[in-house]
Amino acid sequence: MLKGLKKRISSSDFLKSLAVLITGTIIAQSIGYIVAPVITRLYTPQEIGEFAFFQRIVILIATLATAKYELALPLPKKDQQAFQLFRFSLKLTLITTLLSTGAALLYGFINGCRNNFYLFIIAGVLSVFAVAFFNLGTNWAIRMKSFKRISFSKMTNSLSQNGLRVLFGLLGWGYLGLVISFVLSFIVGCTHFIADFFKWKKATPINPENTSDIELARKHKSFPLASLPHALTDTLRDVLVAVVIIDLFSEGVFGSFDHSYRMLRLPIMIIGVSMSQVFFNRVSELKNQGQKILPIFRKLVITLSVISIVPFSLIFFFGGDLFAFVFGEEWYQSGKLSEIMAPWLMLNFVLSPLSTIPLVLNKQGSFFLFGLTASLLQLAGFIFIPCALGHCENELFNVFRIVTWSQVLMSILILIYLFTIVRKHDDLLL
Repeated sequence: MLKGLKKRISSSDFLKSLAVLITGTIIAQSIGYIVAPVITRLYTPQEIGEFAFFQRIVILIATLATAKYELALPLPKKDQQAFQLFRFSLKLTLITTLLSTGAALLYGFINGCRNNFYLFIIAGVLSVFAVAFFNLGTNWAIRMKSFKRISFSKMTNSLSQNGLRVLFGLLGWGYLGLVISFVLSFIVGCTHFIADFFKWKKATPINPENTSDIELARKHKSFPLASLPHALTDTLRDVLVAVVIIDLFSEGVFGSFDHSYRMLRLPIMIIGVSMSQVFFNRVSELKNQGQKILPIFRKLVITLSVISIVPFSLIFFFGGDLFAFVFGEEWYQSGKLSEIMAPWLMLNFVLSPLSTIPLVLNKQGSFFLFGLTASLLQLAGFIFIPCALGHCENELFNVFRIVTWSQVLMSILILIYLFTIVRKHDDLLL
């Protein structure tokens, strides 16, 4: 059986690429799983909540910085044009980072903020640029099919971040230790892509196709016009949800929610993201070759559903006790939240790789509307339901139940929509 599986993997470029990515991702995320019980005993839910808010702000700005042009890097037929787009995205990142820094410094000056504020501004600026470059490098590596490089970057990012978290936790640095760990780990992760960037910069003329950056940007305008609003909707929603939960409940409650959310999303990070990157590359090839996409779509949905049913069922029935045992009694509330959110995040796990389909089929606009609706439902749930039920923590679980089942409904509708557009694409090939 093992020989047959090995032979099958070696004969399929898709499976080989997937195996390389999943291996690296599993190792990277396993480090997080292994170290998590230590970290939750070194940091309080409040400190986790404070760091999670900082991280969400960084991701929001980093998303805005590249205008999602990094997703277009695998698409141009010529590597020279793709690399020109890479450089253009870096320029946008630099401009966005400088503008954000100026706005933050002005805010600090007007409000008379202390030195700690400016320290976090420096950390935020470095984080934004590192995260943006990491995303650009990853998509460039997808184009070049350098899946081993992606795996190594993920592993070094995870190893450095979790190692530093433990070190700074033992030193008692609290929230500051988590922030510094985040910054340094992404800088370390980027080193795997820096050599490739300078190699191509040296080998590629500034304007090989006599195409200006503006012309190239317009050619791929669907990414900032559709993909960017979709991504910003998600990241801005995450920031606003954080603000609402902290304001209505506490930073500790938000820390419990964030920890539960991240633990349930780890299967997405371990398997879903790797499948998404390879699936994006494969679907792009199938479309360019005029071949059907529906068979690989169905296969992926079935595979992910089978993989997810057991772990998410365990969380659904025993989340509170599992979290208390693994992470400490302080995290029992986080486990109860995981029980409630399990159906939502199971469907999220299945949908994660499939979300690249609208990029390939040029359906970002309609897909954005689905994402916007889901985000508004989630945000409205966290804002209005506590007002109706009360802000006390006794009603916290009811709030999350209502939000969860609204997201389950939206996930089902999105899956039906993706199936429909793939089937229409394939029908046009007949």
